[in-house]
Amino acid sequence: MKEFKLKDLKKALDKMTKEELNQPILYVSDNLCLSGTITGIGKARATLYNTFEDDPAELYTMAQLKENYDKEEIESFAIEINRGDFVMKF
Repeated sequence: MKEFKLKDLKKALDKMTKEELNQPILYVSDNLCLSGTITGIGKARATLYNTFEDDPAELYTMAQLKENYDKEEIESFAIEINRGDFVMKF
């Protein structure tokens, strides 16, 4: 699947009418059988990590990881979202 970038979103928004721009933004995840409404967009305030222990995956800040894991365990976790990345919340 092609990665959708912010510039692609801007192009799509620029083509919309004022009426279309007033509609809620919906999302659909075919592979997870999820759908709903986007509730926000912004920059991530912290780097978020995946421990691969949750299903669906929960993401944790470094401070949260330090409460429950030692340094070696933390080093094995993957960064999912870097601080400053743009994210959509739903």
